Amino acid sequence: MRVLVSLLIFASLAISAVSTFGQNLSSNVPTDWQSWGAETDWELDAIAKLILQGEPNADKFKGVLVLPLKEANAFINSDGFLIITEGLLEQLNGRDEVAFVIAHEVAHLIKDHPRNLETNPSRLERIRTEVERGLGTSVVGTGLQLLVNAVASYYSREREREADAEAVRLMAKAGFDTNSAKRVLENWVGEKGFISWFRSHPFISERFEIVDDAIRRWRSLTSSPPKLAPPPNLKPEVYVDLQMSTKNGLGGKLWQEFAKEVSKNFWSAIAEESKRSSSNFQPVKRWQRHRAEIYLLQVDLKNWEISPLPHLSDWFRWELRLKLQLSGKASENLFTSEERFVVTFGKGEQVESVVISSAQSFARRLAKFVAQNYPKVASIKRNQ
Repeated sequence: MRVLVSLLIFASLAISAVSTFGQNLSSNVPTDWQSWGAETDWELDAIAKLILQGEPNADKFKGVLVLPLKEANAFINSDGFLIITEGLLEQLNGRDEVAFVIAHEVAHLIKDHPRNLETNPSRLERIRTEVERGLGTSVVGTGLQLLVNAVASYYSREREREADAEAVRLMAKAGFDTNSAKRVLENWVGEKGFISWFRSHPFISERFEIVDDAIRRWRSLTSSPPKLAPPPNLKPEVYVDLQMSTKNGLGGKLWQEFAKEVSKNFWSAIAEESKRSSSNFQPVKRWQRHRAEIYLLQVDLKNWEISPLPHLSDWFRWELRLKLQLSGKASENLFTSEERFVVTFGKGEQVESVVISSAQSFARRLAKFVAQNYPKVASIKRNQ
């Protein structure tokens, strides 16, 4: 079973104090959310504003924030801010499915739906347990209680029915594919414990009926697909899909653990490198890839060696020989390089710790490789 927030998808929680939405600018994120690593995204904000155009209570909407949490969740708070997690965004396929989630949440704002507060002691204790299990020690004290209170706030099933139906109307009016609403629901059919736990949401079969009826009702309202333009000064958005491989089990389990750790650090590394090197592209995350140029960075391990350093009996060298290949979306080979990565360590250090602790450094190395070669590969793609 998914923990904490996956149980809350589409639940509109009552967490206060967020700020206006911009393009990944931490200065636009309020202090209360900066500790969560909240970011902004121009497309999500544009979708929300388009959906809300001409609607009652639209002036109450303040913006959207994205939380870098793996758990799936979307909610709109009492101050009019829509919060959505990367975990949910990564499970949505394209702009239309994102529009359904946003439309469902802002429907509560449009309808001015009141919230209920959970008072059952055993259920409140279960909520607290799920919150602690889902977030570990990352949120404690006041922050933990804030989340528990938010989770314990919910809409009635009747309000959720209204929000589903209203979301389809809002999508049709704005030009989004209303059938994507059914696709989103289909993705959650197999989510164990999801519907039964969060009782404010109708059963999945009932939600399908509600959405189907709304699609038929508002079919005549459907307009042309919307055109959402990025900010005028935004650099080309680029998504780099990192794949690390080895042949014949070279490096074994330790290579696999190293590769996993590198992948965790790669996006932040390439984001930092793009700022530091003043590169002419804007790296985006996996959930943003539908609107970006897509490249594949293939890292093939050719040799893995641990050997003593000459003339230094208590020191060792861990050396990787690798082939780096940057390819375009159609798998065309755009740039290839043979590379070495070397780390030295003392006799008393554990190899496993040395390898894993080197992942951040290696991720930065890969990010630099991409930043240095992007102008070349972009030029090749333009001339093809």
